[in-house]
Parts: sequence; structure tokens; C-alpha cells
Amino acid sequence: MPATRSRALVLGHDKKLALLAMTRFEDTHEFVRLHAATASPTPPVGPELLRAVDRVMSDRPFSAVVATSESAMLAAGFVRSQYGLPGLGYEQVLIATNKWRMRTALRSVVRSPRAWLSGKFLRDEPPVPPEMAEVVIKPMASSAARGVRRMPIAQARAWLAARDDLWLVEEAVETQREFHCDGVFHEGRLSWAEASEYDRPVLRSHGTRSTSILRRNDSLRSALIDRSNRVVGGLGCREGVFHMEFLFDGTELFFGEVGLRPAGTGIAELIGIATGADLWASFVAAQLGRGSDGFSPKRQAADITGLIMARPTADGRLPLPAHKVRGLPGVVELGEGNLMRGAQPANMCEFEYLAFFEGLTREEIARVRQTVADVDVRPAGDDRRV
Repeated sequence: MPATRSRALVLGHDKKLALLAMTRFEDTHEFVRLHAATASPTPPVGPELLRAVDRVMSDRPFSAVVATSESAMLAAGFVRSQYGLPGLGYEQVLIATNKWRMRTALRSVVRSPRAWLSGKFLRDEPPVPPEMAEVVIKPMASSAARGVRRMPIAQARAWLAARDDLWLVEEAVETQREFHCDGVFHEGRLSWAEASEYDRPVLRSHGTRSTSILRRNDSLRSALIDRSNRVVGGLGCREGVFHMEFLFDGTELFFGEVGLRPAGTGIAELIGIATGADLWASFVAAQLGRGSDGFSPKRQAADITGLIMARPTADGRLPLPAHKVRGLPGVVELGEGNLMRGAQPANMCEFEYLAFFEGLTREEIARVRQTVADVDVRPAGDDRRV
């Protein structure tokens, strides 16, 4: 190990996958937590953050900033812009975290739902098309569909009129299939990407759900990779990883959203199991100013590879206990959850455990998912009724 290592400031909570990725770089970098100098892992962008970072920089300068999650990325970009450090700057991160900036920056690059700021939508500026029956209302910054609502136009106007905060309002796409693309861009160009499909659209994904890497002969696969490439070009960023969402209404493919970090809900782990790629290592490498393409896929994913996310149903029924899942057809590995058994998930990123599978047909996946989901076992003393 070198006597002197570069220092990297870490913003965000000590997320397990981020910490594991950082161990790959411990021979060249010392990782310093901001919360050694402040009560919060990531103070909001502003004077408090600058004061905390200045204190760390004045003690011993750092040469990079590593965000461990979506919630820390804007602050990390702000600090990089302040000090001229490598990685995504504030304006670049803003496009991928502020949903209005994302829409305005990319709508000329890729087909996207029409969108309004809530104040414009309430004042009908520009006029909402008469054929539009429903809209989707989103917080200006969020992930995992937190706070996202779909409702008819009149109800949406009434709901927004009762509030004084700012929202993004989007055309509701009649989604038949929902996809995500995950991968790496290097020197401003797409390096590699993998396309996958959720078993059903996310806004209808109550209870146990799954996602599968697309077969190579799927008719939409090439279009998804092409649109991912367009989005990467439209972002104007040099190095990093991405997670993109796409909606298909049976005719048109719409760009949903993009995050410039590894996906949650086991998707990054799935790609690692299926291909040997390490999206989290690429994410950390890009933030350290190193090439993000050094952890690329080593093999092609088997048909069909995916994961099942075990979650309680809306009426409280619990999934099959994790220890009973190992023997199910095609299950090759289990992943840890972030939800205690018996608790109800608060968002789409909370689950009891993950079951990774390989080599199943679409029908077999549905049967395994149903087996995981169709159990009514509750913790002792829990007398809730179905």
C-alpha cells in the first residue's frame, strides 16, 4: 500500500454496496466521511454544507468526492463545482435529479411524455390537450416512485390547488410494458448497456414483483439501447453509470427518467450475477476521476435471467419465508432485504428479500413469482384480517 494516498470525501449514508465498491480503491484512496465534521451525512446544498466541507479541506485537502446514493449526488456535484474536482458537476447532476430540468434537457433528444410545472398546469399554460384524460404528478426530485400519483385532470387540478409547493405534471402514458436500461458511459459515449423489463408497470406493482433481462431477440431491445445512447449524448456528461426507465404503450416507446447512479432494488446486483459487471465499482471509479469502463461485463446474460422482489401484498399477506425459496426452480442466489418481516413497504424500493434466477421461461418465472407471493403467514401475535 502506498505511503500517501489521495483523499476522497464521502457524502451520504454508509450504504453497503457503496462501501464494498470503495474497498476496491483503498490502495490509492483514503475515504473520509463528511459526518466526521457535521451531524448529517449530507447537509442540504448551501452555506452549512460549504462550511462543513471547508473544515475538512482546510485540515487535509481531498481530491475527489464520492456520493453513496441518489440523495447525496446533488451535494456532491455542488462540492465538485465549488472546488473544480473530477466527476459530475452541479449542473450535470441537476439534470438527472430535478425532473423538470430532465424533461426540458432531453425532450428534443428522445420521445418523452408532455410535461408542465404545476403552476403552469393550473393556469393551463400552455393549454392541456383536450384528448388527455389523466396525468401523473411527481415531486421535483425523488426516486423509487416516492410521492408519484396518477389521477384524472380535474382531480389533479383540485389536488394541486390545495398545495403551495411545486410539482411536475406529466402526460399519463397508457403503459403496456415498462423497461429499464442500466450501464456505463465512458468519454461521453455509451460503453455498454443491459436492457430489462419489469413484470408489470411500476405504478401498478403492489406486492411481490420481478424484473428480467431481455432476450437478445426481443423486438424492442435494440430500440431501448439506441434511446439510452441518445440520452447519454443529450446529458453531455463524460464518465459515469446510469439507470433509465422507458414506457411502451403498444406503439410508441417513451423515455421515463434517468438516474446517474446504479439502480436499487437488486438490479445492479442482478447485472453483476448475470454478466460479471460491477456497476457500483464503475460508479465510484467515475467519481474518483478514473475511467468508468474498467468493470464491464465478462459474459452474456443467460436467457432468461432476473430477480424476484419479495414484498407483502397491499392487504397484508406476507411472501414465502426466504429460507423456503432456495429450492425453487431456477433460483441461484438470495439477496438481503431492507424491510422487516410483517412491515408494510412505504415505497417501491422496500422489500423483504431478493431471489435471483436464471434459465427460466416467462411462464416459469410467473409460477415462481406466484409461489413466492401466494402465502398468508404472519408474525406471531399479528391478528390482522385479510
